[in-house]
Amino acid sequence: MIYPTPLNPNYTKPKIAEGAIVHATCRIDSGCEISSEAILEDHVTLRQNVNIIGRVRLDHDVKVSENVTLVGPLHIGEGTIIAHDVLIGLLREENDLADQETIIENYCRIGAGAEIIGGVHIRPHVLIRAGSKVIGDIPQYGLASRNPAILERYACPKCGGILRIYRGFRDIVDTQCVSCGANELRFPKRSYFSIIGRVLLPKNSYGETVSTQGDDYRWIDDKELF
Repeated sequence: MIYPTPLNPNYTKPKIAEGAIVHATCRIDSGCEISSEAILEDHVTLRQNVNIIGRVRLDHDVKVSENVTLVGPLHIGEGTIIAHDVLIGLLREENDLADQETIIENYCRIGAGAEIIGGVHIRPHVLIRAGSKVIGDIPQYGLASRNPAILERYACPKCGGILRIYRGFRDIVDTQCVSCGANELRFPKRSYFSIIGRVLLPKNSYGETVSTQGDDYRWIDDKELF
């Protein structure tokens, strides 16, 4: 484990409960609290005042910024980045997902101040805008925003750019990123057209459609994550 050098008199070492499994290559900053049921794989980074409660597993190279709370059961996949002041896994008592594990798959980016309720499933390469409240599942390559969160659009996993349809078949559509030109992403035609702009609900269901006319569809890391 790697601990930071004290910088001020208020410095406090992280509290790691007995039984927690923390890889030697992890960086754990001051003020962090890690439960006895936590598992942190190699090269996980926890910045100041991260609180891990219950059964939480962080896979390789997960990066968690300051003042984040993670509540288990929760599994966060490889390469995911979580910005500051995010809450994940709360409010289980107010929904029917109390016994389900919250799953955030590989290479997601979760914006500052976002909240994700317990028991939802977030697929790989998802982007969540700062300040969003996620109460439902998010499909792969989805970009979620607002409170409650909607599927704003699908986003390029390479640069976060807007994906546009450039070719369609009977049941599928091929998309291309308008920013970097990546064109390897294919979607079922029905789901691509039917869920964009709709409120995301648990168990892969959807609520009302919300207008996004006039919104800025760009994803900018410096705006969403810092």
